[in-house]
Amino acid sequence: MTQTARFRSFVLSAPLGLSLALGSCIGVERPAVNSMKEVTDAPPGADTPFTESLEPGATGTGQVTIDTAQRFQVLEGFGASVAWFQDRISGAVTDGLYDFLFPELGLDIIRFRNRFERTDKTDEKLEQEVSIFQRGTQALGHRPKLLLSSWSPPARLKANGAEKCHSNADCTLKKEDGAFVYAGFADWWKRSIEHYASLGLAPDWISLQNEPDFLPPDWEGCKFLPEETADFPGYGKALAAVHAAVGGLSNPPKLLGPEVLGIHYGKLQKYIAAMDLGLVAGVAHHIYERGNDSMWDWREPGPDSFLDEMAAVKASTDKPTFQTEFNTDEDQGIDGGFETAWLIHHSLVTQGAVAFLYWDLIWQNNKGLVAMKGLTPAPRDHYYSVRHYARYTDPGYVRVGADARGEGLLASAYVAPDDARLSVVLLNTSKRALDVELDSGSFAGTKTEAFVTSYRPGASRRWADGNVAGNRLRLPARAVATITYSR
Repeated sequence: MTQTARFRSFVLSAPLGLSLALGSCIGVERPAVNSMKEVTDAPPGADTPFTESLEPGATGTGQVTIDTAQRFQVLEGFGASVAWFQDRISGAVTDGLYDFLFPELGLDIIRFRNRFERTDKTDEKLEQEVSIFQRGTQALGHRPKLLLSSWSPPARLKANGAEKCHSNADCTLKKEDGAFVYAGFADWWKRSIEHYASLGLAPDWISLQNEPDFLPPDWEGCKFLPEETADFPGYGKALAAVHAAVGGLSNPPKLLGPEVLGIHYGKLQKYIAAMDLGLVAGVAHHIYERGNDSMWDWREPGPDSFLDEMAAVKASTDKPTFQTEFNTDEDQGIDGGFETAWLIHHSLVTQGAVAFLYWDLIWQNNKGLVAMKGLTPAPRDHYYSVRHYARYTDPGYVRVGADARGEGLLASAYVAPDDARLSVVLLNTSKRALDVELDSGSFAGTKTEAFVTSYRPGASRRWADGNVAGNRLRLPARAVATITYSR
């Protein structure tokens, strides 16, 4: 553990307040704006006085050196989930919304919740996913990658006879003749894939269970332990059954797993040890962590407290690792944007993850990358945190060497497969501005653009044009910059 880490326990997962959200009447409000330009031109708190330095003192200095010969992981991309509130973006929408959600964000991967054969009649509306996927494809000019995850199998396969959990221990697979119904679970997955494919939604990857280590208090779940016990099915056995069932399909998706809630206490490694890793294309997990003080670790002790655990994940497997869900729970609607960018950096650089997915692309009120207030979109700081990494990278980009020197300065860099573009992302985690000197190596003298977001909850300056003059960039405190070099 890092020196700043505290005792942690695994508690509530991503969609806090989900039961209230799903019980409300949604999708009836009308848009209050005509275009995304009207929304993004005036971010919340834009009229609040902006202070570049958070503490008095002279501006610091930093140096970043890029070495494109030093090569690391190949990116699968960046993405987010649309698992609930699909109706907010599947009908009439604000002008330009899909451009904003897909190409302007740089979204590569969309994650859907498997809603096949549900007891809730609202989950029969898979035409919503079809609309979202088709419109996203049109906006991007190509098909995004699709990850299909299950929050719960159908109620008929559950011991509690329901998709939802209420912290009840029987929210798991049922038994027949004393044995867990792995074959029935695998058959449901096979038919799910066939059905989604028939709708034009053939998944690139599937994850057979979202957060198998967790019993939600009031939303869908299905608990699996790493290995089977008398009370719970084994994730490894379920994985083997699903792999065997879907392997005969004409174009089977790749499998990811185990998508556990977090990475502390070696929990991910326990699931990995009970899995046949030859059955999966990558190891997937989430990074929700909170201590016994009820403080989420993204806030306190902060992103650096994840470093040891991320390094341990990297050391535990040769498989590509995917971070498939995270959001800044209890962020008061305005906090957590900078910490999100910070955790993306650590996931990519310390862990070497090939993908980072935010929990929700859209959500209601003040959550998600884009909060939907009725049908009115309101991009949050977190949208720009993902955009700084995703907008000028694509699947196939390679992370390359980026040496950063200077108080609180972090850097990562990514090169296109044809070596035509270099994208560099800088973070200033200190409390004072930095004058950063940039050495782009083999990209010196090429066309350069820069974009800077300075995070001040409620008054952030988002995606402002940056000025790289003489290979120098002024980076405010608590800011992220994306610099692109194009041959």
